[in-house]
Amino acid sequence: MKGISPLIATVLLIAFTVAVAGLLSNWLTGFTSQTTQQVATSSTNTLSCSYGGISLGSLKFSSTSNTLAGNIENTGTVSLGNVSLQIIYTNKTVANYFLCTVGGVANNCTSKNISIIPRDLITFNVSAQSTYETLRIATNCSGVFDSATSGEISST
Repeated sequence: MKGISPLIATVLLIAFTVAVAGLLSNWLTGFTSQTTQQVATSSTNTLSCSYGGISLGSLKFSSTSNTLAGNIENTGTVSLGNVSLQIIYTNKTVANYFLCTVGGVANNCTSKNISIIPRDLITFNVSAQSTYETLRIATNCSGVFDSATSGEISST
């Protein structure tokens, strides 16, 4: 029985190793490039959001109209978008409001579309039940939010 010569076996083994290394190198280059881009994007967003700040103020609940009103101020140095309001009630149910501006006042809409530039102040007015416990404002920057408890909201 005859086998292949040691020289041909060595050449085939080297060719196979080079082919596998080429495939692995191609995959690794694409993977590294994609991961680097994702990290860069995430870092840019995180750095930008570190300059963000938002504040709730002049909060009032009207028992006659069952509305909650107040001001939202961008206290940071970057624009904030996708501003949403969340009311948490004493029975732990949650009402989410996507805010949009109508006639200069932020109201409930079907999608988030308010952007607040630095030092801008907007007024909001949404319907609410008297059993609210916490009011929370959130933005497109996960670490930029503010909240107020029922004790911080005056009633009229």
